[in-house]
Amino acid sequence: MKEYDYESKKNQLIGAIFLTVGGVLLTTVLVVAITFMGVYNDLIDVREDVNLAESNVEADMQRRAELIPDLVTVVRAAAKHDEEIIDSISEAESALRASLASGNLDEISQANNELSKQINNFISFVAREYPDLTAGNNYTILMGQLEGSVNRINISREEYNAKVSDYNRAIEKAPACFIAKAFGFEPKEAFVADKEAEKMNLVDMGLDD
Repeated sequence: MKEYDYESKKNQLIGAIFLTVGGVLLTTVLVVAITFMGVYNDLIDVREDVNLAESNVEADMQRRAELIPDLVTVVRAAAKHDEEIIDSISEAESALRASLASGNLDEISQANNELSKQINNFISFVAREYPDLTAGNNYTILMGQLEGSVNRINISREEYNAKVSDYNRAIEKAPACFIAKAFGFEPKEAFVADKEAEKMNLVDMGLDD
């Protein structure tokens, strides 16, 4: 009768246990790796959404700033002796351009709010001192373009703030928060608008009818 090989069976059992444990560990590592990649890629996506939305806001602000020199040109001929009001709006436009170039969100928000205030001051000044000028075709066209630019800025800013909210929530939730912290996903700040400054003086512009 053949003797039972306990040692061989023991080795086979140990080998099977190691294979099972190894398989479980490998599966666990793969699951963790796949989860990590999925979460990391999701964070990349929401961050890029924020970056794109920010670019859209800045592009709309830039387009409005580009209207200011044309507006100044239209008014300057009539307002030869009122350089102070012209200088104020020109300086605000230049400050916004500089802030956009810097990429600093706080500076951009402040400069944009200041330009909004100066535009309203300018519109009120022209309507008060040069009412005939407001009826001119070039002036009316520019006012319409400025109003449209304000609306686009408000829309793109709201979209940006919504993307920022989504992003900030994403980096705070587990397990994404651990990955976000390890890979430098920092919270983003929303654009802060001066609501009063953003209200264009449509009555003075003659566009409220």
